[in-house]
Amino acid sequence: MRFTSLPDRLTFLGLATIFACVTGWSTAHADNYTLVPEDKIKLRVVEWRSADSKYASWEALDGTYNVDDGGNVSIPIAGQIKASGQTTEQLSDAISDALAEKAELPGRPFIALEVEEHAPIFVNGNVERPGRYPFEANMTVTKAVSIAGGYMRARDDNSYYERDRIQAAGDYRTALMNRRDLLMRAARLRAEIAGQPDFDIPAELAATPDIEKLKSEELNLMHLRAVETNSKVEAADDLSRLYTQEIQSLEGKVVSQKRQIDLAQQELNNVNSLVSKGLTSNTRQFSVDRSLAETQSELLDLEIALTKSRQGLNESQREKADVINKRNAENQQELNTISLAINKAGIDMQIAQLLGDQAGYSAELARMGAESALLGTTKKNFKIVRRNDDGSYTNIAADENTALLPHDVIEIGVQATVDVSTAAPQAQQPQLKAAAALIPNTAQSDAAPKNWVSQSGSN
Repeated sequence: MRFTSLPDRLTFLGLATIFACVTGWSTAHADNYTLVPEDKIKLRVVEWRSADSKYASWEALDGTYNVDDGGNVSIPIAGQIKASGQTTEQLSDAISDALAEKAELPGRPFIALEVEEHAPIFVNGNVERPGRYPFEANMTVTKAVSIAGGYMRARDDNSYYERDRIQAAGDYRTALMNRRDLLMRAARLRAEIAGQPDFDIPAELAATPDIEKLKSEELNLMHLRAVETNSKVEAADDLSRLYTQEIQSLEGKVVSQKRQIDLAQQELNNVNSLVSKGLTSNTRQFSVDRSLAETQSELLDLEIALTKSRQGLNESQREKADVINKRNAENQQELNTISLAINKAGIDMQIAQLLGDQAGYSAELARMGAESALLGTTKKNFKIVRRNDDGSYTNIAADENTALLPHDVIEIGVQATVDVSTAAPQAQQPQLKAAAALIPNTAQSDAAPKNWVSQSGSN
């Protein structure tokens, strides 16, 4: 990019200063953080136009973009850019280079890019509000606990725990039913795309209660959609048949008209011979000649009508193909959306199971009247379940200062550490010992959490 005058250079320097301020946080943050799937980035693009001595914003490209599961971000014009493992500064350079190349710009546009929302982490266990939270830069276990409302505090009764247990059970049930419905819809869409009149119940739903009723509902919908599509196809076929009949009729008329032209031509030749011999008048010659011209004109009209009918036949056949192709395209797009929703339902089931485990043992402590005696006499333990690049999971023993990564599942457990003989009267000691034994030490376990469900939704 060249600047031919001092004002151009000054304007460019001012623009660069503005972008340095806008992207200052992003650049500083890029030194410590690389992007991962599910991150959301905010993008602004500005191009310097030396001919006008001003810069122009590419508002069509400005906005928020998601890093997809493959680690890519899709930018108009630039296309798919690898984002996973890149800092915001590196990604900015890659987008700028791609835009300059694809748009054939004389220079690289300016990119302002920052992380608008990080991928999530999941906090589970002895906290006030277990659940899913956005990752933050330099996040530790302590910060995650703080975001989740702090450590679980004492309650006067067990209603809090019972409510959590019911909520977790309801969330799991909802996610399970949602996933069931999505799997059945996916099976129906695959059958529609394949042109099959029926479909089989997915194997993983074979033992599900009322599954035949759900299939019947999807099958009815499938038949209704088939009726709609078939009616459009039949309408196009009917129109094709009409055009075919019209074409056959016109072709017959054209043959007949050509025969009349031949006869008229022969008659004109005979009249011309008689006129040359003085055996007939010129009036007869003019009349036969005019009749021949009219017959030829009618032939031309028939040929034009025949061409239009053939065009109509082609359009009706093309419309029939469009109906089928459009329905298949819509089905495939819906199937792709459902596949993503099935994966999300699997994650929702996973979270509900983890929260249910936590609510379950807490409710047991409250029901035994032991929680108040044990509070303050337990040691907190921490474990991080981290997904590896190959899709497997690693359980990492942690403490309050352990640094976190996006997609981490943080489990906060408790373990009784006091002599229960000093925590309650003699009559309650057996209950307290049993209660202490119920508190899982999840942070020191190398096994996957109970009822763990992978992100793909399968055990």
